[in-house]
Amino acid sequence: MLYFRPVAIILFSGGQDSTSALLWAKTNLAPPWYALTFAYGQRHEVELSCARRIAQLLEVPHTVIDLGLLWDNLSVQTALTGDVPISVSPQGPPTTFVPGRNLFFLTAAAAWGYPKGENALVVGVSQVDYSGYPDCRAPFIEAAQRALSEALDRPIQIYAPFLYMDKAQIWRYVDQLGYREFIAEETHTCYRGDRSQRHPWGYGCGECPACYLRRAGYETAFG
Repeated sequence: MLYFRPVAIILFSGGQDSTSALLWAKTNLAPPWYALTFAYGQRHEVELSCARRIAQLLEVPHTVIDLGLLWDNLSVQTALTGDVPISVSPQGPPTTFVPGRNLFFLTAAAAWGYPKGENALVVGVSQVDYSGYPDCRAPFIEAAQRALSEALDRPIQIYAPFLYMDKAQIWRYVDQLGYREFIAEETHTCYRGDRSQRHPWGYGCGECPACYLRRAGYETAFG
């Protein structure tokens, strides 16, 4: 019979929010912690590179799981996985929305962690600055937690510590921990994968929706 002990698995992209969530987990949850990154056909390798470096710097065990080209095989065209222009529409999700991504990630993380006895998944989603993604909202997180607990026949807790925070509040949170410059320097958010331009808030093109939210939050938080 397997002996299960609680562990925390952080869904970790190497971006601002997931890195802030990793810092939150290290501050609020007992070890062990695991950072879990998914290669899902994203266009920019820089995300994976940043995730590896950050996990090493924060001394958290890190695993990258290759999910293959699921969204390519389903012929789903998105700006994050294919050659599609980045755009936002009031009629629906932006072109950067990858259908089912967070549901798939949470399911894969729970399955990966099952032998470890995991009962805590940590995600950096925010429904305040959710960018039109339906899988970054409270109803989804609550439903996923119930479904995973039923599917695995054990309590699964999904922590979303920034669910009701905007980007400015997240910036202030990491600043209180002493990691403002770390987040700016090490994390990657830009949808275009641009790390050639360094701004006070970090690297990025400065024009895509992800850069806009990151910059606006920084300027609101610190002036």
